[in-house]
Amino acid sequence: MIFEGMRVGVLPGDFTISADESGAADARLILSTAYNVLPIWLRIASDNLKAAKNASDSIGQKWGLDEGANRELLIAELESSLQVFVACGIALDALYDQLRPYAKISEEELERWRKNQTSRAAQIAEVARRVFRLNNELSTAFKRNISGIIKMRDDAVHPSLKLRNACTRPDIPVGVDWKFVAYRYSNSRTCFESTMQMLIYLYENKCGEPCVDEQLENVFKALLELGVVQLTSTSIGKSCDDG
Repeated sequence: MIFEGMRVGVLPGDFTISADESGAADARLILSTAYNVLPIWLRIASDNLKAAKNASDSIGQKWGLDEGANRELLIAELESSLQVFVACGIALDALYDQLRPYAKISEEELERWRKNQTSRAAQIAEVARRVFRLNNELSTAFKRNISGIIKMRDDAVHPSLKLRNACTRPDIPVGVDWKFVAYRYSNSRTCFESTMQMLIYLYENKCGEPCVDEQLENVFKALLELGVVQLTSTSIGKSCDDG
């Protein structure tokens, strides 16, 4: 089965034509495919963003005197928002892997990154800068956005149990653990929108490297099929709940 954006081809030796003793031709073809899961992670982020919005709305509408019910309201929002950050972080990791072969990074530079423990966010931003020749302003904006997303992703995946002061948020009258503030709907929405805006920029501003441009074209074909983005009169637009 073929999906939008999937690479399809035939590997050496997988297409053969032969003839039997009677002279009848016999052709055999083995199709090979490569399905890019980067768009799937963005679909996961988009779906969970919608769930986080519903949970956030429920907090405003249903918060009451029942502490058990209030806890469930907060957990529902946290559960979905965490997945938005994790999925967006993984999508950015996938973007790095797809851009790195074209970033002209020498082995010496890679070794220096390892020695200096260069952050994953800095590496992702650097390969995007090199491949798409981003100017200083754009490069700074990309690095800032990517750093924020990856930090929140890492804090979600590798959580600390260190004691921290309880935090407040404007929509509820009690203090809560910092995670219920950091991973609330409004922040997960910013995370998803920042991720999509960066990808849309790269898609709309071709780098001139045919393989990279084709990969991003395929990513957005898949995103269209998955319902994560939609075509507008002038460009690609997000189809997530704009709330």
